[in-house]
Amino acid sequence: MKPKNNNSNSNNNSNCCSNGYSSDVSNGSDNNSPSPPPSPPKPRLTPSLSQCRRRLRSKTKSFVRRENLGSGLNFRRNLRYLLLLPLLYISGLLMCVGPFSGFWGYASVPGSVYRSYENFQRLWDDIRLDNSSALQLSSVWKYKRRVKVQKPCPNSTARNHFSMYRTSIMESPGSSGYLIVDANGGLNQQRSAMCLVLTIRVHIWFCYAHICNAVAVAGLLNAILVIPRFELNSVWRDPSQFGDIYDEENFINNLKGYVNVVRELPEALMEIYDQNISNIPNFRVQAWATVNYYLGVVLPILRDQRVIRIAPFANRLTMNVPSHIQLLRCITNYKALKFSPPISSLAEKLVSRMIERSSMTGGKYVSVHLRFEQDMVAFSCCVYEGGEAEKLKMDSFREQEWKGKFKRKDRVIVPALNRIEGKCPLTPVEVGLMLRGMGFDNNTSIYIASGKIYQAEKHLAPLREMFPLLYTKESLATPDELAPFEGHSSKLAALDYTVSLFSEVFVTTQGGNFPQFLMGHRRFLFNGHSKTIKPDKRKLVVLLQDMDISWKAFKDEMEVMLAESDRKGMMVPRVKKFNRKTSIYTYPLPECACLQGSNNSTFRLTEGANVLNSHHESTR
Repeated sequence: MKPKNNNSNSNNNSNCCSNGYSSDVSNGSDNNSPSPPPSPPKPRLTPSLSQCRRRLRSKTKSFVRRENLGSGLNFRRNLRYLLLLPLLYISGLLMCVGPFSGFWGYASVPGSVYRSYENFQRLWDDIRLDNSSALQLSSVWKYKRRVKVQKPCPNSTARNHFSMYRTSIMESPGSSGYLIVDANGGLNQQRSAMCLVLTIRVHIWFCYAHICNAVAVAGLLNAILVIPRFELNSVWRDPSQFGDIYDEENFINNLKGYVNVVRELPEALMEIYDQNISNIPNFRVQAWATVNYYLGVVLPILRDQRVIRIAPFANRLTMNVPSHIQLLRCITNYKALKFSPPISSLAEKLVSRMIERSSMTGGKYVSVHLRFEQDMVAFSCCVYEGGEAEKLKMDSFREQEWKGKFKRKDRVIVPALNRIEGKCPLTPVEVGLMLRGMGFDNNTSIYIASGKIYQAEKHLAPLREMFPLLYTKESLATPDELAPFEGHSSKLAALDYTVSLFSEVFVTTQGGNFPQFLMGHRRFLFNGHSKTIKPDKRKLVVLLQDMDISWKAFKDEMEVMLAESDRKGMMVPRVKKFNRKTSIYTYPLPECACLQGSNNSTFRLTEGANVLNSHHESTR
């Protein structure tokens, strides 16, 4: 009886046997070597290692496929929610604070409606009688920063550093080429050669950053800077030039050894470009360009072409630059940029007069940057108490000034939402309520830094009731003194800047370049403390709409707000090497600290500014 043939075993063992022996059968030949007998099949109780791996890989792949499918479905499902939630949020806001709120019958969202003047009338008796706990100006600021002994930054050391730096980046001595910097894209009828040319078409405080950055770029690339020229702006309509606002001689002298500055340009280069500066090749620099970008991209082109034009120039240099380039910004801002003698002379008189009129508070006063001009009210799209007539007037003004900007289909204007988010300019009565709530009494002298207030007689009346000692540059100066400044908004703003700079308390109400630079300058002067009240407008509008709030409860909230401004005013950001995230113009320390010594005093408006210097020394 023949044994049964096990085909499966023979097939399985044709290549590899379970006992580990391999068969030596060759194709087309007989092999006389006997093969070991097939082993009896063993029960597979446990899988082999290779089988486990194969199974694990297959399970993993199927699991990953299921996970990918599931995550894809979840992502698409979540994406629908992510797209739906903002729509629901916006539609809810429109129903609550938009034009449909009345139709749906919703009560107004707290802070969305202007009722400040009504609240003033309701609380006026309590305000008028409340002078028992008047805040002393000399003790407004509780937080003090320990004054550190700053290392001096001697000119010789700094200039040697720049000399070595230039040698390291230049292949040959001398300038690397001609650089033209345009802040707005248009340099009409201006000449340029062997220099960095800066043309400004914005207001004076935006110029500050451009000028300081232009000096920094000139130092970085070893370019020569020509005295910047300003173009007539269609909004500000100010024909002032650099020399009308700043002291050119002081600007040139304080930058000697760092950046070469010239007033006039050689004619030879302009002849090459047919007296047309727009013929010079333009190079577009990326926004917030790094030092490596300038040295790696701009400098080689500048060396090769010997002239380059950068347009536009706004925000074209990062805040993270080497210390010696950062020092250039400091020197430019606090030493080189000094107001021209006509502005400095009148500014000194205005500060002296404010000190004299503040005798009841020890010569100390409060300055308020009040942004309630007609253009600011119109641009904010906020609604006050003027009703339909005011709305039509503001619509007409917006169309006249900004030509359809506010009528685009993609622009949704919700005045109530603007107010809730703190985007509306504070009115004079709101500023008065806030200051009286913080503890400033009616003996406090207030200086208003502002343009022409919208409906000034109406809106300033309640502020004047709360603070009778209310002054402006127009009330402090004589008509003859102000006559040369008429039609020059930059010169008038320079007067406001100087008087506000030396106030004991500065109040900002709407943001912008003016308060940002002023806060930085005050930090530079007052040992790191900006001495600035920056109100939480989102919180303030809610309180001012509450028609049930008591004067005591309002005062409690304002005292908290003042304490928060005090705390934030003395904060100095932690700046690591090449890691600055804040503006050096708003937070000048620690990089500019070495310029704070008495030998490097930069707040002297003119050589004979004894009043301002003595005032500053008394407040240190």
